[in-house]
Amino acid sequence: MKTTPKSRLVTLALFLGLMIGCDGGELVFVTPDPDTYVVQAFLYSDEPVQGVTVTGVLPIDADSTEVPPPVTGARLTIVRGTNRYDLVDTPGEPGRYHYPKNGLQIHPGDVLDLEVSVRGNDATARTVVPTPPVGLELADDHLATIDPYSGGGRPNATLTVRWSNPGYDLHFLVVDHLEADPTLLPTAELASLLGTPRFVTQPTAADSTFVQQLSLTYYGRHRVKLYRVNDEYAALYEGLQQDSRDLNQPPTNINGALGVFSAFAADSAFFEVR
Repeated sequence: MKTTPKSRLVTLALFLGLMIGCDGGELVFVTPDPDTYVVQAFLYSDEPVQGVTVTGVLPIDADSTEVPPPVTGARLTIVRGTNRYDLVDTPGEPGRYHYPKNGLQIHPGDVLDLEVSVRGNDATARTVVPTPPVGLELADDHLATIDPYSGGGRPNATLTVRWSNPGYDLHFLVVDHLEADPTLLPTAELASLLGTPRFVTQPTAADSTFVQQLSLTYYGRHRVKLYRVNDEYAALYEGLQQDSRDLNQPPTNINGALGVFSAFAADSAFFEVR
């Protein structure tokens, strides 16, 4: 089964969107198998297990406004050694599952298995939690913004973020606004991020990147969270770069289904937008 450019793009959206706990894209097939389902499970060290999703797929001629159907009633279990942790439905969010207790703590180096069963169709996957990033530092403790109406030039001040990456591992940034009563930046409309207090970079094998004013919405305190990507996710991400004529199906590390089960570890730094 060959993928089309559309299927490759929405698969990429699936992987990138779900990394940060946002709504993902959809997998698209010419003739969906009614027994096929998509598992999207991302675990983060020292964070609760939540936002694991199970959905169906869409046909290639689906309307652009359609979303993949949620799969309810799935049985999902995370296994670490001899311990088993059953996920439960998230109230009001069909197809979304989480672990409701405090006993499942994700740590770097953990080897975790996922078991899924949907209408008698079983799937499994394994992931290893990577070590946290090393050497995260910001060029300054604040970003001095530029007012586009003051005649001060292009309104795109930047703050450099650096880390150690001798092995060229994939990393990505998540930047969150932390103020309880935020004030909009004068460039918020230009950034097309009005009301959105976070942004995410694409994975990179470099050892630095920039936080740009045009990617931010508010003044005040922000958190930079740098995530190291583990090996199996890196392989899946690199698989998305293949020529669509040579790609037989969307990259997946789920045995018996489609999608991705992966884990991430992070370090944080803070800065103020002034």
